[in-house]
Amino acid sequence: MTAAALSLEPTATPHREPGVELSGVGKKYETRGHVTEALRGVDLVLPQGEFVSLIGASGCGKSTLLRIVAGFEQATSGVVTVRGKPVVRPGPERGVVFQDYGLFPWLTVADNVAYGPRQRRVPAGETQVIVDRFVKMVGLDRFRDRYPHQLSGGMQQRVAIARVLANDPAVLLMDEPFGALDSLTRQTLQEELIKVWQELSPTVMLVTHSVEEAVFLSDRVVVMGGGPTHGVPGHVTKILPVDLAHPRDITSPAFNDLKRELLDAIHHPA
Repeated sequence: MTAAALSLEPTATPHREPGVELSGVGKKYETRGHVTEALRGVDLVLPQGEFVSLIGASGCGKSTLLRIVAGFEQATSGVVTVRGKPVVRPGPERGVVFQDYGLFPWLTVADNVAYGPRQRRVPAGETQVIVDRFVKMVGLDRFRDRYPHQLSGGMQQRVAIARVLANDPAVLLMDEPFGALDSLTRQTLQEELIKVWQELSPTVMLVTHSVEEAVFLSDRVVVMGGGPTHGVPGHVTKILPVDLAHPRDITSPAFNDLKRELLDAIHHPA
């Protein structure tokens, strides 16, 4: 099966509330009087509950786009909204998971997960319920009293995901979250991420360099091209639906047809 590319117009799936909307998003950086245009004219709609991956060569603006949605950077042009509200700064409705975990080393697993609810002044009893739920969800109940340095990389990333989920975000933004892990751990966490997504239904935007990971996880894959090193601003070149049921078989002909189509789109952008 070879899926056809979707229109690049920012049209949401009918009967689904928009989760993230980007309209005409551009980004320029100025350094010592020199202007670099990193992104131009990005239009994209992620309906609430959709899982979308961004792929493309290094420097095409994937992570920049994710940081703009997170509110860590401001777009130079265009508009970004989350659940209908303009993004002007980071907010609790958007949870971000990075490749480097970002855990507090002086806190245990349970206390790392509890950090967000405590900052929001959630009552202690309710915070305990939240911590119990998400520590168990990511399979770390037996390690809840351990510190980050006592955990493997994969376990630390599970804590990072649980800490974000404890804030009940409508949107989950993930920047190469499994990139530093070995292949077996990476596969395990991919499978667990799907279970979490199916249970909680956040909108997910994942930045990845792995075409296989994008096809394995996503409802749609957004291919980006360009970037300063290519002489043109980063932009969306193709959007491909992944019409495969979960769990997905990475050895199936349909799966590999999609991988080939995406690799071709990355290496030979329209």
